[in-house]
Amino acid sequence: MQQINPFDLPSVKLSELNQLPKNTAIYFAIDAQNRILYIGQASNLAARWKNHHRTFQLQEIDKDSAVRIAWITWNQEGLDEAEKYFIQTFHPSLNGSEVKAPKIIPSEFILRKFLKTMSRRLIIIGIQPQGEKDLPHVHLKYDWTNCSSRGTAAKIREFISNNKIPNTSFRIRRKPYGRIYGMVFRPGSREQKANARENRSYNNHWYMACNGVMLHVTPCDHYKEFKEASHTKLLAGVKMKAVSNFNFEKLSQIHTYYFSGLNCFDFDPVKLLWTK
Repeated sequence: MQQINPFDLPSVKLSELNQLPKNTAIYFAIDAQNRILYIGQASNLAARWKNHHRTFQLQEIDKDSAVRIAWITWNQEGLDEAEKYFIQTFHPSLNGSEVKAPKIIPSEFILRKFLKTMSRRLIIIGIQPQGEKDLPHVHLKYDWTNCSSRGTAAKIREFISNNKIPNTSFRIRRKPYGRIYGMVFRPGSREQKANARENRSYNNHWYMACNGVMLHVTPCDHYKEFKEASHTKLLAGVKMKAVSNFNFEKLSQIHTYYFSGLNCFDFDPVKLLWTK
């Protein structure tokens, strides 16, 4: 077996794994103190590190001592023998040890955090009952008229940006709701910029699923009216404002567009499986 110095091999930072080549190779995970942490083989080095079982452990080490992945191109037929030789030679600390995975965060934890953050900004207007092939859908409205960085649309985007957690299945997704059309303004003019801000605030339909329930957050022109007609209810165990039974029928006749197909929200449909 040829003499190899792993510390002289080409390498990339753990944070730059997308720069790995597609070579057949023996690879070495090495930290900033030149400790060899793990040795493995790959028929396609780039593909191997797209979902490596040691990534989480190495990322934890990388926080204190920068980790890099070094490699040497090798013949496919000799991979098994070479891997065994290098492991016996360098005794890497992680080879043969328990594989540690990130703690999975239940969806309801992130949903409850979102609702608590937005509880004063959202109104539940109703629920679409569960069908034979569909989940129950809870519909919430926000006041889009505050187009500033303190407005609800901006705060929801900020929440999503600050809560990009990989080890949870919970996702807040967005699709266009509809643009505000009006006069055509000169590009770059004050009016055109104001219209763009209004559309960024209005043109949002966020939706998310948790524990068998789908939630929708969309803009509303009558937020204050709905808020005055609401009382406190629980959604995923979080206190939220919801249009009351007393006002639901009246509002659904006045604002048919918003309430069509909905029933009054009178119970919490999100069953909490993890929250004590």
